[in-house]
Amino acid sequence: MSVLATTELFAGIPLTGRMPASFSGISRDSRKVRPGNAYVALGTAAERLRHLAEARAAGATAVIGDFPEADLRSTHPRWLFAHASSRAHGLHRHCPPVLGITGTKGKSTIAHWLHACLGEGAARIGTIGWHDGRSERPNPQTTPPPEELHTFLAGLDPACPGVAVEVSSHAGDQHRLAGINLAALAVTGIGHDHLDYHGSVAAYVQAKLRIVQLVAPGGLVIVNAADPRADLFAHAAACRQLSVVRLDPATAPFAIPLPGDFNAWNAQAAVLLAGHLGIPRATAIARLQAASPVPGRLERLAESPATYIDYAHTPESLANVLAAVRAAHPRAPVALVFGCGGDRDSSKRAPMGASASAADLVVITTDNSRSEDPATIAAEICAGITNDVAVVKEPDRAAAIRLARQRLGPGGVVVVAGKGHETTQIIRGVTYAWDDRAFVRSLA
Repeated sequence: MSVLATTELFAGIPLTGRMPASFSGISRDSRKVRPGNAYVALGTAAERLRHLAEARAAGATAVIGDFPEADLRSTHPRWLFAHASSRAHGLHRHCPPVLGITGTKGKSTIAHWLHACLGEGAARIGTIGWHDGRSERPNPQTTPPPEELHTFLAGLDPACPGVAVEVSSHAGDQHRLAGINLAALAVTGIGHDHLDYHGSVAAYVQAKLRIVQLVAPGGLVIVNAADPRADLFAHAAACRQLSVVRLDPATAPFAIPLPGDFNAWNAQAAVLLAGHLGIPRATAIARLQAASPVPGRLERLAESPATYIDYAHTPESLANVLAAVRAAHPRAPVALVFGCGGDRDSSKRAPMGASASAADLVVITTDNSRSEDPATIAAEICAGITNDVAVVKEPDRAAAIRLARQRLGPGGVVVVAGKGHETTQIIRGVTYAWDDRAFVRSLA
């Protein structure tokens, strides 16, 4: 980054303290500070003081934080860092149109289809990966940290027609997109997820509502009319004089590549978002219908029995997926193979068991159990199962999938849920190579 005048880097950002005339850049990682940088100190009190000394030794011109030892004081250092970093990368002067997608479920599907709708050279950021208009690479987080996001956006071709960005609740809470104006936003709905991080449903919803504040004047917000909190998001958008579209999750008025009412909603949202950037509706629909399959989202990868891979990992998502395959295969028995992640929101395990009760056979297996005992997780899932559905516990994921397929036979339908596109599995702290999609393909 070149030398930046303080008035440009921190334009519109309230700061107190003695301000240098310029900076060579901005960092929030004391290990990456370069001479002349502004350093934004985050973390715990002990971490801040240790990293502050490290940043000053590396040549930081000023330390910014919300504590007395900082050279410049800010009441919102996370927001300040993201906002200033976007300016340091020149995104206030030029940034391709950014279209956001948030909500508990559906983000990756909409982002994938929206990316297709936008056409050649479009970009995408989300759980499945980053696509810069030319090639794709894995993404370890749904929404990347500000500096990574800004580097990606600044490096896109100036002719990029738009960027589809999945915006997580963590990103909303941590202000990762501060300084970025969204041209439009789709809100898929609120389900049960991430309460281990947010602590309450209210805090989770608040993090999602914060994302509405990023939509630029004249922007569009699409809300799921069937979601109980649709009015809340519509009101937040209307208060900012944004256009609001209430979209029903009914059958789409055009053919879509995946079953389920929720996918009809996802497809319509993608077409509307693309339309906000001027893509003709007929063009967007044709591109969506010709798009490659969404990796690990109700992806049918084997037959006899038909076997789908899906990323569903919340109670609502499991219920929706089971309803979708029931509608697509009305006379077939359905088996569900799934587990729950360890060291995450344990309160959703029993509700996921309740949702799984809609299957004819439930095979409870291991997801990313991380440091937890897979047997303990399985027991917590079983506590929520509400009827006499057949239940089998098989901790080995490969064996669980084989068992479900053998039990149902050629005329059945198997859904393998929870990991979707992922290619690793974490068990007792060890990361192993595992790919549901590749394994199921090998059985076809």
